[in-house]
Amino acid sequence: MRIFSFFISLFLFLSTLSLADEIYRVRRGDTLGKIAKKFGVSVSEIKRRNRLRSNVIYPGQKLIIPTKSKKLKLITYRVKRGDTLGKIAKRFGTTVKELKRINRLRSSVIRVGQKLKVPVKVSSVKRKKVDLSKKAKFAPNGLTKVPVYKYYRVKKGDSVLKIAKKLRVSPRSIIRLNHLRKPYILRPGQKLKILVGYKDVLKLNRPIEFHFPLDGRVDPTVRENGYPGIFILSKPGAPIRAAETGIVKFAGTNDKFLKAYGNLVIIQHPKGFQTVYGNLDKIYVKKNQIVKRGTVIGTAGASGVWRRSGLYFDISKVYKGKTYHINPLEVLK
Repeated sequence: MRIFSFFISLFLFLSTLSLADEIYRVRRGDTLGKIAKKFGVSVSEIKRRNRLRSNVIYPGQKLIIPTKSKKLKLITYRVKRGDTLGKIAKRFGTTVKELKRINRLRSSVIRVGQKLKVPVKVSSVKRKKVDLSKKAKFAPNGLTKVPVYKYYRVKKGDSVLKIAKKLRVSPRSIIRLNHLRKPYILRPGQKLKILVGYKDVLKLNRPIEFHFPLDGRVDPTVRENGYPGIFILSKPGAPIRAAETGIVKFAGTNDKFLKAYGNLVIIQHPKGFQTVYGNLDKIYVKKNQIVKRGTVIGTAGASGVWRRSGLYFDISKVYKGKTYHINPLEVLK
């Protein structure tokens, strides 16, 4: 009889679910208000969906969280080597038939570099079990010391010794870098190359390839609201992974310039690329730490700015001193 009543209760519970709903297990310290804020819904919606007569909840209780259904957004995807319509459809939560219909394809043959219109709904990345208690490990291999130069314009009365003393560098390095010959006469306005130090640069012996940092549904409306990146929806505490191997340039909170991003990690990659991971709950890496692609760098949090739980993520590239933002959905694998 107990087993029968259990299955009846389970059937009633599942029958109230819709495809847009999520199941949340109540944790110690949770209230309906906190949960509602975390998922961007109202307390009354949660109570109505779960047929609650009061605001009393208990740890371990399962709640149905109603999520607002969103219209599909078409994004442009550039076909990469090894792609098939089946793989692309699986990655973005659609079907081969839908891709062929939208792009008016008569067959399933696609070519590298071809642009396809893709309805964005879900990024289907296989989940892996990760031990969140382990922090990211250092990966010292691949670091190269690269010289840093600046240019100095010679002033009237300057000499190699005066310039070296002023800039705290070796006179020999000035002579060598600028191919000066005795008696090392300088002329006003002359431009000198000065070695000011060295910096660590990470080099990879393979092409750069960015992978999804989090499993979850992609919300493309964040880009429409002026942000250069995307927001990947997930439950709080989900593992965030480095999208590619790189050096951590920032880890923490910047209340002055980047307050909207909350807990933030910025990773610098070879060839001028940079990735930003915002809205984190916990951070497992430190500044100047080298992380490999796939390393857990933190966990997803709940943002007051985007009013949802998950990760804000963007990719940029610095070229000739200028920063260019890249649509993550066009390069993520």
